[in-house]
Amino acid sequence: MKDWYKNFKSKFKIVIVHPETYEEKGRFNMSKMKFTNMVVIYSLLLIAITTCIIFFTSVRELIPGYTDVTLDRRLYNMERRADSLEEVFNHQDQYIENLKRIINGEEVDVDIKRTVYPNQPQMNITKIPTFFVPVNGLVTNHFNSNNKHFGVDVVANADAVIKATADGTVVFSDWSVEGGYVVGIQHDSNIISIYKHNASVLCHEGDVVKAGDAIAIVGDSGTTSTGPHLHFELWVNGRAVDPEDYISFEGK
Repeated sequence: MKDWYKNFKSKFKIVIVHPETYEEKGRFNMSKMKFTNMVVIYSLLLIAITTCIIFFTSVRELIPGYTDVTLDRRLYNMERRADSLEEVFNHQDQYIENLKRIINGEEVDVDIKRTVYPNQPQMNITKIPTFFVPVNGLVTNHFNSNNKHFGVDVVANADAVIKATADGTVVFSDWSVEGGYVVGIQHDSNIISIYKHNASVLCHEGDVVKAGDAIAIVGDSGTTSTGPHLHFELWVNGRAVDPEDYISFEGK
């Protein structure tokens, strides 16, 4: 045992020579113990460096079978975002569908604004003090929900300018078969105003308008029109209300 230990500690000379010329390039003395210690130290250092790279860099994700510790949390966050986006898309689809029904003169049972803005507080139309008169003229056909006439027909000059009844955002500005050129404006308090049978429209979807802004010209467009007039509707929470309860079209 002593001989083995003595031999283990004994030094030997390592000579480096050129393989062809046998010219000596260098030499150094080293014991087996020192050589073993160097191998162990460098091995441990290499293991430590490799471990740090694996644990603290993205290289670990390249190792087959290694699972990212943050993967579950990221998947959970992605699922939550996907659910939120799906809910927003569903609300928007419902909003568009309800808006189409309003344009076609059909009542809806859903709060059309809260489908897109679910945190919007519920409000009542009575909290808005006044509406701007969209156009002055003679009311020839009054609101009658029993006959599915959800607005008023106001006869005015063919070139009269139609104005927004309140501040809001234009959500519809296009042609429909029955209503001709139609404008729909979304207001606060879950209110939508509809303007039908226009000769032309002066606004586009997405425009933000103020009360009194010009939005269309009185006309006779659409299959249900019998002469130049404005068919005007007010909808609150998806239900039509009588505009004459809030607006005097004849300037009384």
